[in-house]
Amino acid sequence: MIMQKEDAVPAVATSGELDKKASVETGTFVDPRDEVEYKTCKIGKQVWLAENLKFELNSRDCVAYDDDYQYFDKYGYLYTKKGLERAIPDGWHIPTEQEWETLIRFAKKDARCKDVLQVIASNEWVKSSSDRYGFSMMLGGMGDSDDYFDLIDISAHFWYVDKFNNPLSHDKFYGCVRFEDGADEIDFDDDVPEYASVRLVKDA
Repeated sequence: MIMQKEDAVPAVATSGELDKKASVETGTFVDPRDEVEYKTCKIGKQVWLAENLKFELNSRDCVAYDDDYQYFDKYGYLYTKKGLERAIPDGWHIPTEQEWETLIRFAKKDARCKDVLQVIASNEWVKSSSDRYGFSMMLGGMGDSDDYFDLIDISAHFWYVDKFNNPLSHDKFYGCVRFEDGADEIDFDDDVPEYASVRLVKDA
């Protein structure tokens, strides 16, 4: 089990490295709780983790796909809604639906309204992908409440969050955005799986 460190200050190392071929600003983020280092990328004005989250929770609120750690290095953990807030490091947050839409619009504009995955997917998934910004989206699949896992190497499922329509409410609504190779549209689902992947956006 990964030991967690309390009261540490998160460190983001902006490499300043500019990949001239891809015109992308990349960097790294080291999660102070477990010292795991993540790649980051800047897309438009947003800074994203360029890998799926791998922070371990001491519960079934995070699992490797099919409980098989051969998938962990590539796909990270799958998380439940209940586990999301505990999994997030300081300085980052679960994307809102609007933030996902901003990313998608930016990528579509760059791809001249073609398939968004041509710009942000790993070329291990979409062979025609340029992965221009180093987002490196992977097909991590999902899991249901009966611990049945499916769709790995077929689709990617990521959590998003939005507050309920009542602005005075502190409750949050969690949904999933689903990316599938060859799909004409990106789906935002209210009917969510039990387990899905996590990508984070850096706080403004």
